[in-house]
Amino acid sequence: MAGPTSRLLILARRADRRRCLPFLVPRALQAAPPTFSPALPLPPCLPASTPVMSYSSAFTSVHGERPSSEYAKIRKESLETQFGRILGSSSRRHFADRGFGPFLALYRAATISFHVVKLTIWHLLLNDMHKRAEKFRETLIRLGPFYIKLGQALSTRPDILPSAYCQELAKLQDQIPPFPTRIALRTIESQLGSRISDLFADISPEPIAAASLGQVYKAHLRSGELVAVKVQRPGMAPLLTLDALLFHMIGGQMKRFAKARKDLLVAVNEIVRHMFDEIDYILEGKNAERFATLYSHGSSGVNSEASTSIKVPKVYWNYTCKTILTLEWIDGIKLTDAERISKANLNRKRMIDEGLYCSLRQLLEEGFFHADPHPGNLVATEGGSLAYFDFGMMGDIPRHYRVGLIQMIYLQLQMRCGFPLVMSGGNQMISRA
Repeated sequence: MAGPTSRLLILARRADRRRCLPFLVPRALQAAPPTFSPALPLPPCLPASTPVMSYSSAFTSVHGERPSSEYAKIRKESLETQFGRILGSSSRRHFADRGFGPFLALYRAATISFHVVKLTIWHLLLNDMHKRAEKFRETLIRLGPFYIKLGQALSTRPDILPSAYCQELAKLQDQIPPFPTRIALRTIESQLGSRISDLFADISPEPIAAASLGQVYKAHLRSGELVAVKVQRPGMAPLLTLDALLFHMIGGQMKRFAKARKDLLVAVNEIVRHMFDEIDYILEGKNAERFATLYSHGSSGVNSEASTSIKVPKVYWNYTCKTILTLEWIDGIKLTDAERISKANLNRKRMIDEGLYCSLRQLLEEGFFHADPHPGNLVATEGGSLAYFDFGMMGDIPRHYRVGLIQMIYLQLQMRCGFPLVMSGGNQMISRA
């Protein structure tokens, strides 16, 4: 039987030959999708034609029945398209030579192993949990964007990690070391096809903020508008490709020793898929405009139900490409900065209500939701509005799932409170009343 090194070589070679996709599509997606409890009663305000969740119609769409096998096939094809585009073409384009694929994979695996061993030694030597957490954060930063994203997700999970770790990992939300500005400016000029002086009246000499996948500069357009210019870190696609392959191999090995982790590969697949979406800034710009249309008073459209208390930055498409994103600059206060919010005399209860209302609309009414709403991506404006940023990681909830969620909420309110859920019309939107 081939050992881990041999398996890694095989995976890397197949990545270069565009045949690694079966290793990246989890087996769970090829099986029948999960089933749900028997049909629940519909709230009286929902139209009678609304599909009902049941064992036999778990994947019923508004257009009719969708067999589970067809759903699994569609899901698998979408993943293959997503990974194939990156793992196939990017490995050839970014690795330069097919023969380098296995060696780069081995080098990356050795780098990760070295940092894991080093972190383990620090963990044994240090008794202070805060020092351990600091070393853990530094290790994730050195390993790159894939692991920084994992750290950001863990920072909001005190049920998994001790509070000292969560507090330290929270720094990954907006305290990532930047890459050199000269490289960022060179990237802007090469991608947008013009000199910096022709594009902007001025631009900050250093980044205002740095994240796992890119960093942001403050600039003025020639027309005078104040904008945020987001520049992607160089070499994102090949690095994510290698980490995806390696993490899948590690996850496959872990499944043998921990049955409780049987869905680990499914979770990793989802994270990697979203990260590949996040390095496409054109897609992020489109997501921002769609989010503004649905939930804010954005420039791309006006929804009669959109809240003027939710702000979304405008996208400047003439200054945007796949690795550069130029947005309207919005000043704000971090939601975790209680002192500044108090000094600004902002109505906290109103902001909480607006944020909760917007979240419920995302999950239950429209289905298009912000999948990364950590404190680094939400700020309070001076006018008391909530501003959303970073629309690279978004999600869509199918209508039949939303109906199922509404049914469960309605049933719980009926059982606990004894009164019906008030909704507006047939749109399943929860009323503020």
